[in-house]
Amino acid sequence: MKIRVILIICFFCSSFLLQAQKAAIKNNSIYFLSGIYSGGKKNNLCKDKGHIVFDLKLNTAACFTSCNFIQLKYSMKGNALSFTSVTPDKEPCPDPMLGLEEDFKMNFPKVTNYVFKGKDLVLMDKKDTLMIFYEKPMPKGK
Repeated sequence: MKIRVILIICFFCSSFLLQAQKAAIKNNSIYFLSGIYSGGKKNNLCKDKGHIVFDLKLNTAACFTSCNFIQLKYSMKGNALSFTSVTPDKEPCPDPMLGLEEDFKMNFPKVTNYVFKGKDLVLMDKKDTLMIFYEKPMPKGK
């Protein structure tokens, strides 16, 4: 009897902890680029050079690449995430040193899921990290 009670308590505690750890992408929040991977290597020059905003009602997102927008459509269920359309607004950015826009266009279609690690939004394929964003609190009323 004692073991059964302990098991039930452990089950409820673990369920509570799992729910508390599940973070979700927020509607209309700005997530700033922290890192992007290309060919398994992290581009260290890209921090804060881009950001993404999700519209959870329309299943769209806009990604800014320092000089251009990439319009995205996606489907999301739980932590599963896939981008079904990746469309730049205009000519590619002249950023040969960073290659940021090309990395975005290459990586978004590969995304299969997301996780939050602390405050970082990590977009991944089945096994590797592709992009890392962080939410920066916006100043209140100016």
